[in-house]
Amino acid sequence: MSGVNSGTTEDVRTRRSLWLWGLAGAGFAAAVLGYSAAMIYLAQRDYPGSVVNDYFENYERFNQHAQRLESQRRLGWDLSTEIPSLPVAGQPLRIVVRAEDGEGRRLPGAEVSVHFVRNINARKDRRVRLADAGGGRYAGMVRLPAPGNWDVLTTVRADGKTYTARRYLWVEGPLE
Repeated sequence: MSGVNSGTTEDVRTRRSLWLWGLAGAGFAAAVLGYSAAMIYLAQRDYPGSVVNDYFENYERFNQHAQRLESQRRLGWDLSTEIPSLPVAGQPLRIVVRAEDGEGRRLPGAEVSVHFVRNINARKDRRVRLADAGGGRYAGMVRLPAPGNWDVLTTVRADGKTYTARRYLWVEGPLE
């Protein structure tokens, strides 16, 4: 009788051991994939340049990008991009941008454009030039064709200077 019990206990231990090793393996795989996803996200977020095999050209592009960021920082401009309604793919979306100089004064008469970038399919990108709504505010409408994550690049040109702010936008899918 004792031989039957020891075999059953051994089977339970073996199953438990296999289950724990499987769980540990799944946890390890999830950790590696999570780390990789985080690194890819950070790499895409921080540097908007394209991949070039010529390292000198890469170095030059990065320096140009760093100089543009430093020029913008010295300007001290502040852009506020407002989207007053829930963004839904295929529906009109109103955009309002408020632009101020480094001393908090509104920037009237500027040229303002917004570029919605769909990283996975450039054919879905949208650009819209905003109309001057007065008092340093600019407004326009756009329809975004697909749900998901979008990069929003707002560019203001005034007095021979350019300032670009980058933001992110989640667009919902339409309810059917």
